Amino acid sequence: MRVRIAVVAAVAALSTAGAAMAFTSAATPKLNGKVGPGFTISLKDAKGKKVKTLKAGTYKFAINDLGDIHTFDVAQKTDGHFHKELTGASFTGKKTVTVKLTKGKWQFYCAVHPDTMFGNFTVK
Repeated sequence: MRVRIAVVAAVAALSTAGAAMAFTSAATPKLNGKVGPGFTISLKDAKGKKVKTLKAGTYKFAINDLGDIHTFDVAQKTDGHFHKELTGASFTGKKTVTVKLTKGKWQFYCAVHPDTMFGNFTVK
């Protein structure tokens, strides 16, 4: 009888831990950024739609950098000051960076080609 109780308790604990881990990963939304090939840059949500408006909070930026002459930067343009280079000019590959977005106007861009490679979004 004690063995059964211990097994049931262990299964319950593992189920709770698994649910907590699933909740944690679901709690941080993922945004998919892509830079290159060529002179292209984009930021999409988990459903594949262009990011235009987001709620304030923490996001995982999953960047796919396909050009070793580009960067993927994120910067807050109004209502605060934030800038972070997520991938550098010599980097190619995939990288995930967690960023806390606060209310205001934001921009993602290539720091090497900022006048032609950029996108804007609003955080509310």
